[in-house]
Amino acid sequence: MEQGGFLNSRRGGLAERAYDHIKRMLVTGEVTRQNWFPIDEIAATLKSSRQPVMDALRRLSTEGFVDIVPQVGCRPRNPEISEIRDFYRLFAEGESIIAELAAVRSTPDNILALRLISSQINALANQMGGLDNKADTYRSLNRQLHSEIRRAARSPSLAEIVESLGDRSDFYIAFSRNKVFALNLKVAHAEHEEVIAAIEAHDPRKARSAMKKHIRATEKRLEMNFVND
Repeated sequence: MEQGGFLNSRRGGLAERAYDHIKRMLVTGEVTRQNWFPIDEIAATLKSSRQPVMDALRRLSTEGFVDIVPQVGCRPRNPEISEIRDFYRLFAEGESIIAELAAVRSTPDNILALRLISSQINALANQMGGLDNKADTYRSLNRQLHSEIRRAARSPSLAEIVESLGDRSDFYIAFSRNKVFALNLKVAHAEHEEVIAAIEAHDPRKARSAMKKHIRATEKRLEMNFVND
C-alpha cells in the first residue's frame, strides 16, 4: 500500500472505501475525461449498494474531481488551463513551506529515507521499458518521496492539507495527453535531488526555492499538454 494520501482511509465505512476506490481510479488515469463512472460495477466491486458510491461521487464533486450531470451520470472533471495554473500556484506555496520546515526539522533517518527513494527514481529513469509502467511506478515513488518530506517537516496538520493538494496534482497529471513524468524522469529526479540536498544541508531558504521550482516546472509540463489538447 502506498504511503500517505487517500489510500489510507481514516474514517472507514463503505462511503470512505468508495471514495478511496474512485479517487484511485482518477489519479491513476483508470478513467478518462470521456468516461462515465460505472456506478453499478463499482458498487459490485466494493460489495455495496449504489448509495455509498453516490455519496463518494458527491464528495469528489465538491472537491473538484468529478462532474455530476443530473439524469445522466458522473464523469471526471475536465479542467480549464486557468484552473490548473491557479492550482499550481497554491500547491507550490504549500510544498515550499513543507520543504522549508523539513530543512529545519529533518533527522538523518529522514534524509536516508529520501535518498533511498530518490535512488529508486534514478534507477527507474535509466531503465528501458514502456512509458505506462514507468509512469505508474514513478507516481508511486513520487508520492512516497513527497510524503517523506512532509513527515520530516513534523507539521501533521499542514502535511494533511498539502497531501490533499498532491492528490489533485496527481489527478491533473493522470489526465494530461502525454505521460508527463515518464518523458521527464531524469529532469524530475534532478529537481528532487536539489530539494533533498537543501534539506540535508539544513538550508530552509534553498529548500523552499528548490521545491517551488520543482512544482512550477510540473505546472509548465502539464500546461503544454493541456494547451495542445
